Amino acid sequence: MIDPYMAVALQTSVHHVTKRDEVKKNLTHIGNMIDLAVHMCSIELPVRLIALSEGVIQGFVDEIMGMDQPSYAKTMAADIPGWETDMLGEKAQQHGVYIIAQLKSKMPEFPDRFFNTVFIIDPQGEVIHQQRKNVLLFVEHCTTPHDVYDEWVALYGDSLESFFPVAKTEIGNIGGTVGVEGAFPESYRAFAMNGAEILYRGALPEPWVSREIYQVQNRARAMDNTCYMLAPNGGSLIMPGPDGQSTVVDGGLGGRSSIVSYNGDVLASSTESGNGYIAAEINIEALRNYRETAHIQNWIPFLRTELYSKLYEKSIWPKNQPPMDQAGTNKLFRKILDDLYERGVYTKKSKN
Repeated sequence: MIDPYMAVALQTSVHHVTKRDEVKKNLTHIGNMIDLAVHMCSIELPVRLIALSEGVIQGFVDEIMGMDQPSYAKTMAADIPGWETDMLGEKAQQHGVYIIAQLKSKMPEFPDRFFNTVFIIDPQGEVIHQQRKNVLLFVEHCTTPHDVYDEWVALYGDSLESFFPVAKTEIGNIGGTVGVEGAFPESYRAFAMNGAEILYRGALPEPWVSREIYQVQNRARAMDNTCYMLAPNGGSLIMPGPDGQSTVVDGGLGGRSSIVSYNGDVLASSTESGNGYIAAEINIEALRNYRETAHIQNWIPFLRTELYSKLYEKSIWPKNQPPMDQAGTNKLFRKILDDLYERGVYTKKSKN
């Protein structure tokens, strides 16, 4: 039996960094925040799971400075496991918690590329799970498994586990990804179909948080799949200025972290855009009982899979793509739009 426990969504400020060793100041800040959050939240129930947001460790230098893949892979990308995960692992051991977080990381199988990677560290400080982001925001320059699809399948197979892995842990089954991929219900349905009970969705920047897009998507993904959702967002973005003075953009990363129940209720939410944390009870046994007994808000048993498989018989975004900058991505996007018009999926606007 899994006793109820507390999960924490940590919302931390991000120092813009341009060198890999500068990441330590973000990790030190995160560690101090973890100490405080565990101290306070464990007064109510034991803290067993801490979720960090996308970008809070390394920042977004690749996007802000338009770095190409080989340059970022050589100078900034992390190894997993590596010293960055070791620093978090010490905190996981100290407090006896699981930590789920994100790093842009290298893979020896794909030199001169890097991936946006979600990982989980267990209470012994070991990395037990890795998942690579499958869908990118327009300004991102990393590689996805879909970009190297044939090689990926040859290495790791062509199953749900190959692209949407789920960590089966003593506190429940955990899976998820970051950023814009939360706009794709298919990704989170894939995690759920692979056994997830707790979903993770780290980050969406402004201006898509104040419009409540982040919150609506996160609640929908929880309701769609009868899963808990941990949705930590970033806090303030701290950018160095030319005169040596830092510019603190409090709302740049959106804030408004939340934890959502398996029936879509918001259990905890932040009104802050800077440093903070929220916490809520996770009751895996209650979730499992609900899935066993509920005939509504428990949708997976009702899936007519043969019908929906027809949606994806034709490719849209092509697999096996070379590394691209924004100009290359835009060129491919325009080509795909033309195909969607030709297929009748989209209808062109009226001409003046």
